[in-house]
Amino acid sequence: MEPHQLYQKILREHPLFKALTDAQLTQLLEDSQLLNLEKGAHLFRQDEPCKHFGFIISGSVKIYRLTHDGQEKVFNVIGERNTCAEAMIFIDTGNYAASAQTVQPTQLLWLPNATYIRLLRENPETAIALTTLLSNSMHQRINEIEILSLKNATHRVIRYILSQALGSCSSCNTPSFELPIAKRLIAGHLSIQPETFSRIIHHLSDEGIIHINGRLICILDRERLENYE
Repeated sequence: MEPHQLYQKILREHPLFKALTDAQLTQLLEDSQLLNLEKGAHLFRQDEPCKHFGFIISGSVKIYRLTHDGQEKVFNVIGERNTCAEAMIFIDTGNYAASAQTVQPTQLLWLPNATYIRLLRENPETAIALTTLLSNSMHQRINEIEILSLKNATHRVIRYILSQALGSCSSCNTPSFELPIAKRLIAGHLSIQPETFSRIIHHLSDEGIIHINGRLICILDRERLENYE
């Protein structure tokens, strides 16, 4: 594709591309594709050959796998100005380990693994940035595993609320956040039913612990939420 200055600027703001030279960034964009996808479109499917990763300009993409009984397990929902499938660049099988589907109309840059790997060899700072990003992602996955290890569905929802709200504003007296994705996707991520998720957050609201306004959730009593039994 044509290495438009707008896309160069957008990529330059992301740590995986910040250290690239102008010539390297131009080469990466020339080898890439600009995709405009409708809601529900698949970017890639599990076990397909892994030859590209994505940079989301606008919209969002969910990463998921299907269980043996056909249930969808959502691992992550990735929003704008973030990359997806970069962790699969070095996967041993050479295939995608999960599937990716747009949650809403999405525009993204489809970046070739081969070009990016060559640039990593030429630019150690970019290689370090990728290592840092993957380490942070692993830490996030560990936290999610800890949440899922809780057998009580209420505690899973509470841990999710705390992680989202305190991540956005840890020093606020009344931390708040907007649900980043649909409730059914959050429920699937927490391995509970959507109606269970809705019932729990409305129960916490009825007790005056949180306040719900559409997609906005505000923690009114952090201490009670953290110590809820």
